[in-house]
Amino acid sequence: MPETHFHVLVYYYGTSSMTGTRRWREMSALLLPSGKVTVYCADGAGNLSPAGVGVVHVPDGDVSQQTRIFAGRAKGPKWIQYLRKVASSCLFWPDRQAGWAKKAVARMGEGIQARERHVVVTCGPIFSVHSEMRKWVNSHPGKVLWVMDFRDLWSNEIAPGAQRRTPKFLEWFERRMEQKCHDAADMVTVIGEGLAKLEKRDFGSSPIVIYNGYLAVNPRVRPEYLFKDGDPKRIRYLGTIIPGLRSPALLFEAASKLGLGEDKLLFEFWCNDHSLVMAEAGQHGVGKLVRCHNGVSSDEAWNLSCTADANLILNGLGQDANQVVTGKVFELMQSGRPAIPITGKESELRQIAANCGTRHIVWDLDTACQALEALIAGRLSTLEDSEGLYSWENTVTKFLETTDASHWPASKTHCP
Repeated sequence: MPETHFHVLVYYYGTSSMTGTRRWREMSALLLPSGKVTVYCADGAGNLSPAGVGVVHVPDGDVSQQTRIFAGRAKGPKWIQYLRKVASSCLFWPDRQAGWAKKAVARMGEGIQARERHVVVTCGPIFSVHSEMRKWVNSHPGKVLWVMDFRDLWSNEIAPGAQRRTPKFLEWFERRMEQKCHDAADMVTVIGEGLAKLEKRDFGSSPIVIYNGYLAVNPRVRPEYLFKDGDPKRIRYLGTIIPGLRSPALLFEAASKLGLGEDKLLFEFWCNDHSLVMAEAGQHGVGKLVRCHNGVSSDEAWNLSCTADANLILNGLGQDANQVVTGKVFELMQSGRPAIPITGKESELRQIAANCGTRHIVWDLDTACQALEALIAGRLSTLEDSEGLYSWENTVTKFLETTDASHWPASKTHCP
């Protein structure tokens, strides 16, 4: 049987200054024992490229500028914000990286060789890479196995704050584009059971759940926890704030209700939207308890998470966000520190956190107060996957099983 060549097309692979997409940066390294791996990305990977993984840098202008397009909230009057959303919805199909996706797929095509078996993974939410890959597959039938990987929903997003098109009727046009991709892909993968059900319902595909994860054998040293008895407890959040979807307001309200001062509790955020965090803290009169900082490298983020009294996980509270599973929950499973997830009572994330020993999960004011009281008393539980269900190693094993050559027609086990 010819050697398998895995091609991964992902816009952000990760650099020393930008965390990027942990999903495929870490899975690509674990695929190496099973074949050759080449990643096509816009950021170039820098010194985070795993040894043995081939990285093809497909530039797309100023990557840092691209990230700022999506950072923070829209400014100006509401009607101006609305017009910006309409303009963005109409102009960028499927997204702002469509030009990059076309170039990346073309570079991938140059690497297809007859003596190898090729598995191509396109990873969203840079969804244009799916659309461009569909065109390539239709023009080159039988050349590769195409895995369409979803980190988020595309045209059928239901979570608040994450819908893509304004006005909403534009989603109909994009839905047809996505349907063609589902019809052409050999395999569809998603990061949670809820997403799999929605994709099957809306597009008739049969997605395979491959959770985000963590490295069971973590090469990074866990720093020692240094705070002393009597110091204020520190709750830390390192990630993106999404209006309408990720909010720490319940804990702010609970801190206010419990009358906690700076001597007892501090909230520390390394995030994209300081003004929103401070505004929500101010609404509950706990602004003095909050510290906001800019984003940091992945190594520094790891150190901060490992030395927190508790790490905050933010997820949507409404029923329409129950399918959302933020990757932060998996990143923190090896921190050795307690966690406070804010998520819906019936959400998939709550079940995952509970499976990993987290007893204090927040979905209303009462559970928020209980979590803070447990933190102050030193009774907050850690987040730990004792059975390794959510490790990257387990994830890659499942991926390899589903892409094994024996499961596919002979015409797709190698290039003709």
